[in-house]
Order: sequence, then structure tokens, then C-alpha cells
Amino acid sequence: MLVLGLILAACAGEEGTDTTTGGDTGTTTEGDTGTTAAGGDGEGVELLVWVTRPYYVPPDDFASFEAANPGVTVSYDVQSNDDILQQFLRMRDAGQPLPDILGAEDSFLIVNYAEAGLVGPHDDIAAQWQEENPEQYDTLLPLVWDETAIDGVKHGMSVTANFDILYFHTDWFEEAGITTPFASLDDVLDGMRAMKQARPDGIPLTVQARAGDGVTTLKTVLAAAGAPFDGAVPDLNSEGGIYTINWFLQAAAEELLPPEAIAWGEDEARGAFISGDAGLILDGFTTAGDFNEVGDFVYPDQWNLTPVPLSQSGGGDDGVALSAARTWAVVEGTEHPEEAALILRYIAETDNLIEAAGNGSVPMRQTEAIDDPRLTEIWPFFTDDLKAAYLGSTPTPAGANAGEVEGILEQMFGEIVVGTDKTAEELAAEYQPLLDATA
Repeated sequence: MLVLGLILAACAGEEGTDTTTGGDTGTTTEGDTGTTAAGGDGEGVELLVWVTRPYYVPPDDFASFEAANPGVTVSYDVQSNDDILQQFLRMRDAGQPLPDILGAEDSFLIVNYAEAGLVGPHDDIAAQWQEENPEQYDTLLPLVWDETAIDGVKHGMSVTANFDILYFHTDWFEEAGITTPFASLDDVLDGMRAMKQARPDGIPLTVQARAGDGVTTLKTVLAAAGAPFDGAVPDLNSEGGIYTINWFLQAAAEELLPPEAIAWGEDEARGAFISGDAGLILDGFTTAGDFNEVGDFVYPDQWNLTPVPLSQSGGGDDGVALSAARTWAVVEGTEHPEEAALILRYIAETDNLIEAAGNGSVPMRQTEAIDDPRLTEIWPFFTDDLKAAYLGSTPTPAGANAGEVEGILEQMFGEIVVGTDKTAEELAAEYQPLLDATA
């Protein structure tokens, strides 16, 4: 349970309030995408969906699904405290019935659900979908299924994903003479130095380093610099690992990072950026929507965004961009597996994905939706450069030991942020054995 607690504490930073709702809003979705149950009228079927955030719920609250499947009633419960896995385990151990569908859970946790017997193989679900509705199925990118594959067996549908980008204050960059996109991670560091010179009292890069809040910035740079991962464990002794540690050591030594960030979570880190006290932040795509809602913080006049470069010094990619998918899955043991499986098709409908994006969801791995012109109106900041970075991203390294790994990396990152005399090689030698021991 300690491991599970660490994993859940490291979940991508999205906040919300638990609500329970459902029912018919009278809204319908046009078109037939094969979301009608076969082999019966579904009379008396009640499905319960547990979803991690309200904006992942289809905007019509499943009304059009119910209309296409008379006798099937769908309700949902928003569980935004990032402890669904723990709740599932407690409920199962107590002999309580579980929901039928797991909605928009972090993909790296699916291995834990599978090992606990809470989510089973989805190969048959995918095969039936492809047979009955090939037109919709073929719009799904391969990562939709590859993200949750365990030993080649599908365990859910990852149809949307968050990914990390660099947000910057336009006036900071103009004063420092910085242009985007960055050609390399070296260029990002040089840009931070230029910002410090232009604004000596400012924070070039705001980060969060409070224990338990995750180390997204560190892992993103590790991947971009080319550090290999074995499951959730990065190789700190690799060229990319040493480069990344050195990158942050230099930033801390030159006061390009705030040492007080050792007590900062995402709210404090983002607050420093929004207030104008910091010129740069690395954060998830969903944060763009939050920034866009701040009344006097206008895109692109006050802030803009650019992809994380995938090169240490330029001249070709050394690493990869990471994406953190949201997975929908049929819960093992549901009394209505056929109807539950149809919920996955419903979620993947183009209109549902587009409208969910307008409510705060993340980019989709569905070709018709990702190319829909309506996205330009919803996300004016989703430029061609960002779309290319997103489509070229790879899943966040995952494993059953992800929570332990996160905690160890937090310790190392905390040392760096507050300042240390240790070299990158010394830090790697100290922390790599701890990481390896989690395997």
C-alpha cells in the first residue's frame, strides 16, 4: 500500500472535486459508430463509470449512448482524488461490487490494475470493434492499444494523452533576445541565463520539488536528453542521465532555479509563472487551458509555448518526447461486458472527443478528431509544431515500481534544487543503486 500511495501521489497534476451524476440530458450525437449492443436489447442493464476528472465525461452525460441502447442506463462518479486503485482494492477485499468501466486513469497505473486482477485482457474487445466498425477503429492511432499492452496483450484504450511543453512569458523572452523553437537543451539553459541577466531578481525556470508532488520536469528532460529507461527506472549513469543531472546542477548553481521550490508543489510553481515572477515553466498541455482562463494573462501577448527540444546540443534528436495517456478500460468481472465494451467506442467518437477537449480534456489519439478544424478554436495554442511533438511522443516509462522510483528521483532532485557540492557522477552513483533495487 505504501508503493501504491507513492504511485498515486505521483499522478499528473490535475485537481478537481468529487461529484456523482449521470442521466439523460436530452442531447444526442449524430452518426452511427457502432455503439449499439448486439445480441439483445440490454433491458435492465445498469453501467457505472468511475472517471478521474469531470471533463473526460462525454458532454451529453451518456444520453446518446442510452438512446442507442434502450434499456441500458449509464451513471458515472467522478473520483478526482487520484486514489481509485486503492478504492478498488478495498472494495474488492470487502466483497463490494466494483464499477463496470474505469475512465481516464493514468496509463502507467494499468499494470497495477492488471496485476491486481482488476483489469483484464482487451484483445477480444479490440478485435470485435475492428470487425463491427472498422471505419471508426481505423482512426485510432496504434498507441491507443500499445500504451496498455502487457506482454503484447491489450489492457485498455488510451485514446487521449497529456504531454509536457515549455511555457514562457513573451516579454521575458523579448527582453533577453530569446527566439523559439529551441534547437537544443543547451539553448534552453543559455536562454535561462539570458533571462537572469535581464532580470537578476527574477526566476528563469520555476519548478516544483516538494516531496510527493512528482518530478515531471526531471523525467521529461531525462527522456529528451536520451537517457534510457528500463521500465520506470532511468539510467542515470548513461550519457543522457549525466547530461541531465549536470543541466540541473548548473541551473541551480547559477540561481536559474528557485531553491525555495523544495517546498513548492504545482500550485506554487504555476503561481510564480502566472504572476510574472518566473519566465519559464515546463508543464503539461492541460495547463494551457488553465492559463488561457486567467483574465489578464492573454495568449499570445503575455504568454506562449514551445516544444521541449529533443537534443542536448543540436544536430539531431538524442531523446524522445513523453506523453501521459488517459486510459479507459472495462473492469474485470463486470456483469455486462458487451455493453461496457461499447462505452469505449462511445468515448472514442469524434464529437465526444472534440467537445471534451473544449471542457478541459487533452489531445486525442484519433486521426479524425486530431485534424478537426474545431480544435483550432478550442486550442489556438495547439500549433503545428506542438501537434507534431505530440504525435511523435512516446508513453511515459512505467512499471509496478513507478511510485518507488518517483520517490527516489524526488530525493535527488531536491538535493539539486537546494544546492549540492556533489557532481553529476557522484549523484548518479548514489541514486542509481536505489533505483535498481526497486525492480
